[in-house]
Amino acid sequence: MSDEQVLYRSPMLHRLLREADGQLVIEVVVGRMAMSAVRVRLDAHEARAWTEEGGAFADRLAAKITADPKFGGRAYPADS
Repeated sequence: MSDEQVLYRSPMLHRLLREADGQLVIEVVVGRMAMSAVRVRLDAHEARAWTEEGGAFADRLAAKITADPKFGGRAYPADS
């Protein structure tokens, strides 16, 4: 059994998770030909926006990550 809880799953290849320690993480499939998944831990501002806006916020954040898969150095491989 996974230590993660899926809070939101989008058909646009991203999902928002709560890790066992309570941290919120978004996982996004990125790439064009060689696709991979990256994760970004939400900061306090992003977590608040998720609480207030739900899926609409997750969709916007995923679009930003898709456009910049390193996401300012915050992204890490989903399999790590």
